[in-house]
Amino acid sequence: MKKKVSVIGLGNRGTEYMGFLKYFHSSKVEIYALCDIRRQALDDIAPKYSVPEDRQFMSPADFFARGVISDALIIATQDASHYEIAKQAILTGYKLILLEKPVSGVKAEYTELRDLARENNVILIICHVLRYSNYYGKIKQIISSGAIGDIVTVNHTENVGYFHFAHSFVRGNWRDEFTSTPSILAKCCHDIDLIAWFVNSPCVSVSSVGSLKYFCKDNAPEGATPWCMGGCKAKKSCPYDAEKLYITDPFWKAKFIKYMKRTLTGKAKNTKADVVNAVKTGDYGRCVFLADNNVCDNQLVTMVFENGASAVLNMNGFSHKMFRECHIIGTKGELVGYGNKLKLHIFGGKTKKINTGFIPSGHVEGDIRLISGFVKILCGETSDLTDITTIEATVTSHDIALAAEQSRKNGGAQVLMQNF
Repeated sequence: MKKKVSVIGLGNRGTEYMGFLKYFHSSKVEIYALCDIRRQALDDIAPKYSVPEDRQFMSPADFFARGVISDALIIATQDASHYEIAKQAILTGYKLILLEKPVSGVKAEYTELRDLARENNVILIICHVLRYSNYYGKIKQIISSGAIGDIVTVNHTENVGYFHFAHSFVRGNWRDEFTSTPSILAKCCHDIDLIAWFVNSPCVSVSSVGSLKYFCKDNAPEGATPWCMGGCKAKKSCPYDAEKLYITDPFWKAKFIKYMKRTLTGKAKNTKADVVNAVKTGDYGRCVFLADNNVCDNQLVTMVFENGASAVLNMNGFSHKMFRECHIIGTKGELVGYGNKLKLHIFGGKTKKINTGFIPSGHVEGDIRLISGFVKILCGETSDLTDITTIEATVTSHDIALAAEQSRKNGGAQVLMQNF
């Protein structure tokens, strides 16, 4: 008999995970129930998975009122709702939950979820998908082998991409730290999780500097208007012109955000008029200098660990492409990672290119592997949680990210983690 999975939140990530379950695990798993506050989302998605109307819910409260109706639950709603929904899921009786990151921007909330998961024997998996990729798995494997000796320092850069940052953190759902979370947590808890995983030692202190440097009204060009298609006189030379990014750029020049039409309109099927109207009047058509964003567009985080290692994370929203750089320096050698290319240098020895296999764009490979691990646990094919990103591991990355914000807001003052 197939295992039943319910999904709360039918946005990009929720529907992506549903797609992976359908296309790679349909012999073992079925999508049983759906929940979203948007009727349009339910109408668009439910027929694709043959979910009847009596298993479609427009609020988490209505969903949980039915008790435990499936073997597992995926929560892929907006950040600010994660805590309340995950808490209710645990208290309702769900024993296997996959929760989108970040868990919460409040320490008391994510630590409470950790404690509730412990007390109720719940496996609460957080979607730190980069850990599941073959690329970062290879890095961890090499470090664990002792090939580069003891880690001295880690330099890690998250190049968000100018267009991606504008889409998600200036115009999009993660633009406001009060309705979402700070950008260092929303975007880089992945990266902090990786660093802590590599170093494998408690973090003892954090310091950070950063700001909202560029995406503010002081940098608005002359002739800018609140919406790009509202008569802006700077459109022609502006790289953030929404009309170009979402509508007119040819395929060879277009960024991935051009194809996220459902994000713009809220509908699965769109006409050109739907998209044009969304850009003319919606959030994604706003001038990046005249929007209501407040999260940092650049931030530097320095971490010191109990074993003497240190790490620096550099998050910036101004790169031409989206890619990560990772330089791990050990006592016997170093690993240099750029995008999906990895080199191992042994001091006094050889330099070796490491084959990390085919890596699809973005997080796709990690997402697929995450869902495969989730299904193995769901189907009782493994009980080994060693490499699974449960809430226990997540607390570390969230603590460091929030300590970084505390430091940044206090002029870069050091935060001792024992006092955080």
